[in-house]
Amino acid sequence: MLASDIILQVREDFTEDNNSSKYEWSDASLLRKLTEAERQACNRANLIYDDSNLDYTQIILIEGQSSYTLNHKITVLENVIYDGNIIAKKTKDELDRITPTWRTDTGLIDNTFYYVVSGKTIRFSRIPDATDDGTTVYLEVYRLPDEDITSLFQEPEIPAEFHRDLIYWILHECYSKKDVEVFDPQKALEYLTLFTMVFGEVKSAKIRQHLFESPRSLIARPAISSSLDNVDNDW
Repeated sequence: MLASDIILQVREDFTEDNNSSKYEWSDASLLRKLTEAERQACNRANLIYDDSNLDYTQIILIEGQSSYTLNHKITVLENVIYDGNIIAKKTKDELDRITPTWRTDTGLIDNTFYYVVSGKTIRFSRIPDATDDGTTVYLEVYRLPDEDITSLFQEPEIPAEFHRDLIYWILHECYSKKDVEVFDPQKALEYLTLFTMVFGEVKSAKIRQHLFESPRSLIARPAISSSLDNVDNDW
């Protein structure tokens, strides 16, 4: 769906904000809310897989440098691949146990190395040498949208089947506006609950970072805490 289609549905099907001479929410405001809706969806669920956009999926090795900054929009580091081989992810404690000299070992060419993640930094357990300089490590990732939605003619980047569900977040923000004409905390909660049903619970920054750094897949069990008893079923 184009952003214009999503905004039209917000105006005509949910808010009756269709008087163009005095919109309650401008197009620019709804586009900002749509941008945030897509970002929220991607932080709650793995929706944008990428193994080809070089801004997110490659590291050019530099002689003598073992640490590299990952793109801040990467939410899940699915695989790290060097010379056709998937490199295993470890913690620093594991590396200290299985290869105590990992901080000073050099040369990646034999592929007997690992990587650790701290924040948005990836560090290899061996330091690239002159042979490795300029070679590429490839990444398979899940990430946030590539760009904000600033035009009515843009489409959300997440799969099309979820485009309409982004409306729930937009409505949540619309009815959260502290304005005597539109502020409705009950409706705001109802639409947030619907958004959560589709995309999952929000995770704290601490949990997201732990999941990002962990060498094992950890699945957070969704827990819908809000009641839907008072939610209309007209949509």
